[in-house]
Amino acid sequence: MYNTNEFRNQLLSQLPQPQDLATYRNHVTEIIRKNQQRLRVEHVASTVFWIFCAASATAYLWFGNGESHLPRAPFLACIFFLWGGVELLKHRINVAQVELQKDLKQLQLQVLEMEVRGAKSSS
Repeated sequence: MYNTNEFRNQLLSQLPQPQDLATYRNHVTEIIRKNQQRLRVEHVASTVFWIFCAASATAYLWFGNGESHLPRAPFLACIFFLWGGVELLKHRINVAQVELQKDLKQLQLQVLEMEVRGAKSSS
């Protein structure tokens, strides 16, 4: 799984010089595009995993050994449902964190562009 701290460091680790602002904007756009692709793949993987967990839980409940004195099947079904739900929740949290970082970077770029325009107009 992709480390979101790596993404944050890529976006927030450097500030451009005024003459390199266009190159910097292209670099940020490329990082965001790659991250969006990664999130799409992660979404598919987490959804498929949740479907697998739900199917496994259903199979445990449906085909569980009812004659056993221990409630093994319902316990395993709960574990699988929780595991799939946790993976979906982790993905949603990751998406929200990435979106927040993306919005902050776009705001930073707008502020830098305004500073460059202000410096040009005052010169």
